[in-house]
Amino acid sequence: MDIFRSGYSPWRNFDWRLFLTGLVLSLLGLLTVAATHNPAQLKRQIISLALGLILFFVATALDFRKFSRAAEILFGLSVFLLIVVLNLGQTVYGAQRWINLAGFTFQPVELAKLSLIFMLAKFFEQRQGKLDTIFDILPGFVLVGAPFFLTYKQPDLGSAVVLLVIFFLMAYWAGMKFSRLFMLTSPLLSILALYTLPVYPLLSWGIYLALIFAALWLLHFPLLDSAIYFSLNFFSGLFSSFFWRSLSLYQRNRILSFINPDIDPLARGLRYHTVKSVIAVGSGGFWGKGYLQGSLTNLQYIPQQHTDFIFSVIGEEFGFWGALLTVFLLFYLLSRVYTIAAQSGDAFGRYLTAGILALLGFQIIINIAMNIGLAPVVGLPLPFLSYGGTALIISWVSLGLVQSVRMHQRAIEL
Repeated sequence: MDIFRSGYSPWRNFDWRLFLTGLVLSLLGLLTVAATHNPAQLKRQIISLALGLILFFVATALDFRKFSRAAEILFGLSVFLLIVVLNLGQTVYGAQRWINLAGFTFQPVELAKLSLIFMLAKFFEQRQGKLDTIFDILPGFVLVGAPFFLTYKQPDLGSAVVLLVIFFLMAYWAGMKFSRLFMLTSPLLSILALYTLPVYPLLSWGIYLALIFAALWLLHFPLLDSAIYFSLNFFSGLFSSFFWRSLSLYQRNRILSFINPDIDPLARGLRYHTVKSVIAVGSGGFWGKGYLQGSLTNLQYIPQQHTDFIFSVIGEEFGFWGALLTVFLLFYLLSRVYTIAAQSGDAFGRYLTAGILALLGFQIIINIAMNIGLAPVVGLPLPFLSYGGTALIISWVSLGLVQSVRMHQRAIEL
């Protein structure tokens, strides 16, 4: 049936709650960036927000299924840009993550996150829930490999982990059992067992391997799958020194200082960012010090307070209630995305929305956690709030795609 002849308009299904929540968060982000007293950054953030809103409505108006046909092109382009940034990118704070375009910096990994979601949504749609063995999921895991490796080399460990989280949550949404997802991630635990535990790491690794073997036996994994999973754990531990040393020194130190704070008891080096952020959040009390009145913010005590540590500015100036309201808005936004994903009758749309839920949700949780000392510093922005044009624009494009899934459902049914 022709939906236009029927008089049906997809815009009737526009989710105003989703849009307005994102807009309120973005406006709060502008206020917070302004509080860091950098007019040039505020101007660029306003321009990025305007462009993000335009692209939001463009993505909303387009039928989300068109992105299934363009998935390979977008994915190929994002991988190409990740290669370019490794060779010609702008280096800031020891990381080569940005391409300079006519005075504006662009971060290719943000596009890579979204294009990976398109590819995985298409992959899982074609699988139709058949994810019983490691060979069923292997092509999807390979898709993550190229952008993961290129992002890891920048180095940008936080964004590389985001790519993995997108894959795992989408795989779970597509029907893969949690036990199999755990086994896919278990080799990382082998490395951590050997290089982050303060006492008896070799013994801990041996116990861990025994537990993996027992779990594979008790959960009745296929014999070939069991052999592969156990081998991955064994060899990842055996070559853990290579993997661990492939991290930059500051990345290793951040992980170690988080696990064992006694490494930097006075917080003058490795834990400086985290401790200052926690102090700022706590110093705001219940009601905050007042807008533009935060002493730690005004004196620039917290490095990267406009990006990674934007939440500390909110905590100091708006207090507990301001921080709580911010958290509520962020998780309300995620709840709307989850609802739309759960209600989608189209497989590609369902997996696409689930991927966006993983993208936004993981960054929100980790950013807030590292601002209050519950996670190591990994350099992830707070969606809609942190300064950063590329991240803000991609966040709004992501919301536009979620709106498209909601709005064009009727068209699918007709």
